[in-house]
Amino acid sequence: MASNFETSIHRGSDLFFDFSCYTCKGNDRNTEAEFYCEDCCKIYCGKCLEHHNFLYQKHVTLDKKNFSKWPVSDATFDVLEQCEVHKNRKLETFCEDHSALMCTVCHVYNHKKCSHFVLIADKVKDLHQKGEFKQLSATLDTLHRQLIMKKDDLEESLKSLEQAYNTILEEINALRKAINDSLDQLERNTIKELDTLLAKLRTSIQTDNANCNESIKKMTSVKEDWLTMKGKSEAIQMIIYRKCLDMSLKTKAVLQEMTVENDITLSFTPDPIILQTMATLSGLGQILTENRVTKETKPEACCALPIKSDPEIQASETNKQDLVTSPVLVLGTPRQAEIANQTSALNKLDTISNQASVPHKQYHTVTSSSSTQLVQRYLSSAHDKSDPNQIIRMNRMKTSKMYNVKIEKDSEYSWCYITGICEIATGELLITNNRKVKLLDQTMKVVTHYDLPSNPLSTCSIDSSLVAVAMYIKEIIFIRVTNRKLVKDRTMEFQHLCHSIAHHQGNLFITTVTALYQYTVDGRLLRKLYEDTRGTWTGYCFSIYVKNKIMKVGTCAVSPDGERIYVTNYDNKLVTLSRDGTVISTLSDPALMWGENKPGLHVTDTGQVLVCGGWSNTIIQVDTDGGQRLADVVTEKDNVRKPTCVYYSKHTGILVVGMSGDNCILVFSTC
Repeated sequence: MASNFETSIHRGSDLFFDFSCYTCKGNDRNTEAEFYCEDCCKIYCGKCLEHHNFLYQKHVTLDKKNFSKWPVSDATFDVLEQCEVHKNRKLETFCEDHSALMCTVCHVYNHKKCSHFVLIADKVKDLHQKGEFKQLSATLDTLHRQLIMKKDDLEESLKSLEQAYNTILEEINALRKAINDSLDQLERNTIKELDTLLAKLRTSIQTDNANCNESIKKMTSVKEDWLTMKGKSEAIQMIIYRKCLDMSLKTKAVLQEMTVENDITLSFTPDPIILQTMATLSGLGQILTENRVTKETKPEACCALPIKSDPEIQASETNKQDLVTSPVLVLGTPRQAEIANQTSALNKLDTISNQASVPHKQYHTVTSSSSTQLVQRYLSSAHDKSDPNQIIRMNRMKTSKMYNVKIEKDSEYSWCYITGICEIATGELLITNNRKVKLLDQTMKVVTHYDLPSNPLSTCSIDSSLVAVAMYIKEIIFIRVTNRKLVKDRTMEFQHLCHSIAHHQGNLFITTVTALYQYTVDGRLLRKLYEDTRGTWTGYCFSIYVKNKIMKVGTCAVSPDGERIYVTNYDNKLVTLSRDGTVISTLSDPALMWGENKPGLHVTDTGQVLVCGGWSNTIIQVDTDGGQRLADVVTEKDNVRKPTCVYYSKHTGILVVGMSGDNCILVFSTC
């Protein structure tokens, strides 16, 4: 077959090649291609390859010795259509008994006893009528998307492992400081085991990531073959169909294997009786790996404490009072790690039945009947640093800074205030402003933007690089940040307006004119959580969204553990709901005056609740139950004017405020 690829046909004064150089062809030159780039999925001649390699030094290129990995060219279709036995005849029939394509001669001499024969043209027609081609096309698209999503998940898992490693080191060091110098060797032993486990898991994920990349390349090649099928003969369509079907089956198997084996997290369990038994221990605690798909936890280090899975934890109220429970770090995404560190072990026992119904969230608790003063101090310090009611205080020694985020292309729009602020894993901020999503660097400079089809109303983070933007035109646009570029991932349309959006563990919380709904991230409606029938305030500034309609529900936010959902009402109230939509509290406060402004609302990664008061020029902090005002975080004295949104970044320790009628953001340093 390679010899057929490497031949060219002379017709008159023109040269016809099996493969023509992609770059030369675009410049009206006919040059034979000699190399294929797997990353670009394009073919080049020798000269063009030199320019390509200068720009893309890490790309993998294949010469003609690897023709089997090249895509199928137009010149090879004639060869593929020929019978392998009788080269002068074309494939015309399909033997369903042997699932084989053949010419009429093969039919007569080699398959006389076969009872199920059909013309290839009739078979292709039948497949089209049954929708098999369309179904396979949809399957290819779905699998391709799943591969890309799996690749992103693998990369995120690798980052999470690194973050888990760093977090566990901090916990080890914090525990180590409470022990005397005789524990140095135990600390080194534990860290050594952690390093070994991390290296093993990292290698495993990197291997699967490489396999995933390879599958993506193959799937891309198969999809290109699929796109070239239109207008070809039925035999060619059948060949490509079988090739794509085979690829889809292989890809499903690869995805299933990676899903089972590689969705793993780390956790560390300090030993609560270390002072009494340190002479008999070989390490500071237990390092665990958890498969978030199978919910299986495996110990990777020796520990004297028993491990029980969540369904097995059924301690009575009497037993709970006697248990002293050590903290457990369950490290998945950075947000999940933070949640786990902030929840005490006894609270986990009380809420374990609720957590079992939440996907990708399962805790494994280690208990002991005795404890030491050392562990009590350790638990106390761990709890103090994660108090969701800890007040966010501004660093008054540092003045606030104002940054103008308006760009040249904003001049044609009059809707200039900032409607949303969120953060990606790299610590860079994303804001919605002037019909755009804008990416800010660490200096608050706009480095890139994405033009939106209409006015944005709200935004939130979905994962480490994906954000969702609620639009005035009854849709939500998902935008992914890749190498400092903003690319639309997908669009989700609704029958109602989307005033505000929040995300928690695969669920979207969306407010409309009067209600709060819970959806899945793929757009499936789960339930209506809340509906306000009390308010009668008509927002005249929101007439741009809803003319002559009564605005009742404003913005929403969710606590890190998903137990509290916060909703602002346009009758100047903050309503706090439980997970099932039950009203826990309703707060009325002089500072909660929205006026013509959007009622900004934000819950930090550690659970602090911040609410913007538009007319009061104040941002207040309330307690986690939403029933009490804790403090004024920033006020008019801090140059805050009609705040519309607020965001606190735990990565940088700054508070960012967007204001009505202003293209500037205020940035405050916190203590």
